[in-house]
Amino acid sequence: MEQKTRKRHGALIFWLVFLAVAGGIVATVLLANDRRNLRLVLREIGYETRTMVIPKQPAVMETFKGRRIEGVEVQIPAQLFLAPVPSRDSAFLRTFEKKDGEGLCRSLRKEGFDMTAWEAGAFTRAVLECSYETSVPNAEKPDDPSTFFMMIKGNAAGDLLSARAKVVVTDVGAQAELAKRTADALKAFALHTRWLELADGLAKVAALEPFVISSHGVTARFQGEFSGPGRYNLILSASSPLTPAQRRTQDYFVRKRYWPLLPEHGGPNVVPKPEAVEG
Repeated sequence: MEQKTRKRHGALIFWLVFLAVAGGIVATVLLANDRRNLRLVLREIGYETRTMVIPKQPAVMETFKGRRIEGVEVQIPAQLFLAPVPSRDSAFLRTFEKKDGEGLCRSLRKEGFDMTAWEAGAFTRAVLECSYETSVPNAEKPDDPSTFFMMIKGNAAGDLLSARAKVVVTDVGAQAELAKRTADALKAFALHTRWLELADGLAKVAALEPFVISSHGVTARFQGEFSGPGRYNLILSASSPLTPAQRRTQDYFVRKRYWPLLPEHGGPNVVPKPEAVEG
């Protein structure tokens, strides 16, 4: 009987020591990092909620104490203190270069336009093009259907040269269909070039209302022809003329125009001064 009592006392002491050690480890882990782990556990089991603490004096900057670095010299470029030169400012400028005419043809195909293959044009091999044409029969005038024609031109370097569409409405019944085709073409162009503000004219194109959007050197123009009613042109081109600031941006990337006095760009040759001869 005495031996069984000792075994029970030994087991009890073991569990008490084990629980004390385990509790100490758990407490150390939970209370570490300013009780961060304890708050995470309580939040997970739903005993703690996040609260917003509103400062007593909002919008007041508190002062922080720290080591100040004294006697440190900082070099500042002298150009920071120069006054702006009005005749040398530049402006953001968009360009048709590297906008990929062939890629625009692919984008138009995704919009449902059955564009022709991207290949050399009839007049010069240096200009590549693709086109699309469709017509809507005119019941009253079979020989005068309503038509929609579009042509994209570019070069082998990946530059977009021009994009234009022509709409001829001879029957009011075909107006809505051709107007939508024209709006879809403008949308595809805006998405392809990432010039999304050009899509502001979609509603006017769909209603066959003239408009002009000029943005950073690029112009989208939809207007009627003087030759007669029902004839419209959508032209996407570089703006002309550019502002003086835009011209300076354009010239910056053409060294013979930006630095015209350098010898390699047609300027005078620089003759080095003869070295002085010691007597």
